[in-house]
Amino acid sequence: MSTDMNAYLLYMSTWTSETDDNINEVIKEHQLFVSVGNFSSDAAIDAEFDVLTGLATKVRDMTIAADAMQIGADAAAVAAVWSFGLGMLVFAELEVGVAIERKMISNKSNELNEKLKTVDTDISAKINPTVNDYVTQYKANNKLIARRGAEGLDPRKCRSILMQFMAKVHKSKGTLDPAGFRQYAEAARRLFNGPQVKAVYAALDDLTMSKTTRADVTKYMSYIKGLEGLPTTELSIVRHLSIAFMFNNLRIANSKIADCAKEAGLEIEEVEASSFSMMGAVGKMIAVVAIAMSVVDTVLNIIDIVDVVEQTKKMCDELDGSIKASYKAYFKGIMEASQKYNDAMAKA
Repeated sequence: MSTDMNAYLLYMSTWTSETDDNINEVIKEHQLFVSVGNFSSDAAIDAEFDVLTGLATKVRDMTIAADAMQIGADAAAVAAVWSFGLGMLVFAELEVGVAIERKMISNKSNELNEKLKTVDTDISAKINPTVNDYVTQYKANNKLIARRGAEGLDPRKCRSILMQFMAKVHKSKGTLDPAGFRQYAEAARRLFNGPQVKAVYAALDDLTMSKTTRADVTKYMSYIKGLEGLPTTELSIVRHLSIAFMFNNLRIANSKIADCAKEAGLEIEEVEASSFSMMGAVGKMIAVVAIAMSVVDTVLNIIDIVDVVEQTKKMCDELDGSIKASYKAYFKGIMEASQKYNDAMAKA
C-alpha cells in the first residue's frame, strides 16, 4: 500500500545530506554481500554454540535462587537492540539511568558474557574471510543506518529499504557508487516533497483494495504510464516501487504484471525477467534481516524472566534450540540471497 512507498521515499530522502564517506560504507557492505559466494557455515556454528551452551550450562547449574541476581543486557546493546546477533545483546550488568531498571548478573557468568560478545565474528571468521568482512561491515553500519531513520521507521525497516534502494540503483546503472546513490536519493526526496506523490499513493491504495483482476492491474499500469512527464529517475522509482509492491506484497504473478504493463503500453525494464529475479533476491535479503531480529527478540524474552533459576534454564534451552537455528538460517540466507542477486544481475 501507499504507506510502504511513503516510507521508502521518506527514508531515502534523508540520505541526500550524507557524506560520501558514509555512503561508501553502506556501498562497501553491499559489495561484500554480493561477493560472499558459496560457503558452508553449519560446522562453524555448531562448534561455537557447543562452547556457548557449555558455558551457559555451567551458569545454569551454579545459579540458585538465593543468588538474588538476574541476567541483564548491556546498556549499549539495548540502545542498539535491533543489531545482528548475540554479540550486540550480551548478558552483563545493566545501567541505563531511569529508563531501564538496574539489573545484575552473577559473577559466575563472566566467561559466558565474554564469549557472547564475540560469537558473531567468531563464527564468520571460521567460515571464510569474505563472510567475516561482511558481518563486520554489517554491524559497523547499524548505527549509521538507524541514524537516518524517521518517526515510524524502525531500524529493521530502514535497513530493508536501503537494501532495496541499492539493488535498484545497481541494476539501473550497472554500477553502485556515491554519485548514482545520490542521484536516486535526490529523486526520492523530490518525489516525497512533490505534488504528484499523493495521487500515486491514492492509485496504489485503490489497487490494494481491489480484487487485483487483470483489469485492476492494467488500470494501475495505465495510471503510471500517464506519469511519463516526470523526470526519468523519479519515474523509474515510481515504476520500480509499484511493481515491487505488486510482486512482493500483493503476490501478483510476474507474468500477469508483465502482460498488464504491455496492455497499458508500458515497455519498461521493471517487468523484465531479470527485474523479477532481483525482487526475489531483495526479498530474501529482507528475510535475512528478520531472522537476525528474531535472535534479539528471543534474548529479550529471556531477560524479561524474573525468576533467575528459570531464566538461566531458558537461556540454555534457547541457545541450543531456536537461537542456534536462527544463526544457521541467517548465514544460509546470506549465501542464497547473494547467489540470487548475482543471478539476477547476470540476466540484466
